[in-house]
Amino acid sequence: LMGDDTTEVRFETIAGTLRAEILGDDVRIAMSDPVDLEMDAPVSIDGLDCPIHSINTGVPHTVAFVDDLENLDVIKYGALLRHHKHYSPNGTNTNFAFVTGDSHIAIRTYERGVEGETLACGTGMTACALIHNLLTKASSPIKVDVAGGDTLEIGFIKASEQVFTNVTLTGPAEFVFDGTITI
Repeated sequence: LMGDDTTEVRFETIAGTLRAEILGDDVRIAMSDPVDLEMDAPVSIDGLDCPIHSINTGVPHTVAFVDDLENLDVIKYGALLRHHKHYSPNGTNTNFAFVTGDSHIAIRTYERGVEGETLACGTGMTACALIHNLLTKASSPIKVDVAGGDTLEIGFIKASEQVFTNVTLTGPAEFVFDGTITI
């Protein structure tokens, strides 16, 4: 799509059909409306002294706001939360977040399936931003710094105290590959 005159596309995902809008060097994606919100889940992990929250933003995510994101053992605590009995049988993706300013957070994500830390996760940053709003009343859009070095924005409309609609993710798009597949 880069260099093309197309300004809007739709694509199918496991979470459903998503719409993306090209905005110069950025892309804005309309995310799935979140479901299954659980604040202060009955989950405890030795060595991780913070509340655990969960929300499904297309796939299930836990969110823990921590005091020291940089030195946190994401692999250890991510795996423990990912496989916690509360989230069985399928498990959950796990996100750790730190507040860096008004409507601005930094996150690190442990993804199920990958079974390790990833540099960015769209549904994970969405989960963290929405939980951040619920905990602090931070306004939309919320900036999210990811491990890969980018800063993206999560926009939303708060329909009621714990209901979000029109959730979007906006961030940079780069051309990385051109190829042909013969089937």
